[in-house]
Amino acid sequence: LVLNAAIMLATSLPLIAQTTRTARKPNIVYILVDNWGWGDIALQGSTTPSPRIDAFAAQGMRLTNFNVQNQCTPTRSAIMTGRYPVRSGTQKVPAPGEPQGMAPWEYTIAELLSDSGYATAAYGKWHIGDKDGRLPNDQGFDEWYGIKESAMLASFTTTPQFDPEIIPIPRIWAGKKGGKSTPVKE
Repeated sequence: LVLNAAIMLATSLPLIAQTTRTARKPNIVYILVDNWGWGDIALQGSTTPSPRIDAFAAQGMRLTNFNVQNQCTPTRSAIMTGRYPVRSGTQKVPAPGEPQGMAPWEYTIAELLSDSGYATAAYGKWHIGDKDGRLPNDQGFDEWYGIKESAMLASFTTTPQFDPEIIPIPRIWAGKKGGKSTPVKE
């Protein structure tokens, strides 16, 4: 019995050492793009060149078997929480002035990664919470820079019908974990 244990240990040591050496955390870059169809890039058969995205995808893991929600807010919520959006109260894009966002108690993938020692950041459109407690720096991201709501609101400011008393002028925001998010420029 002792001999068997010694042989097993001796043959296992190289595997244990190899596992320890290669147990590095992978870098994770997750790109979420709204309104991008399956065949919109060359990688997926489009005739539109997309060399940088193609090269980026060739170097990493591609997740190609997926389902999405019918709108951006529920999709983003599902990705962040791993839950059906209806369970997080984010099953639709909120109308201007409607309360919105994931509940502050939701445990997000950003919090999971942060708790596992990763540095986390979000850049661009958030659209799953526009109040303190529901912004990226409150939901597990070490830092963020972007817009709180839909990107399409920014285009409305150039139309004659735009009224900032009804919909505030969209701002770019920034925040760090543990701090308050603020507009980059007033």
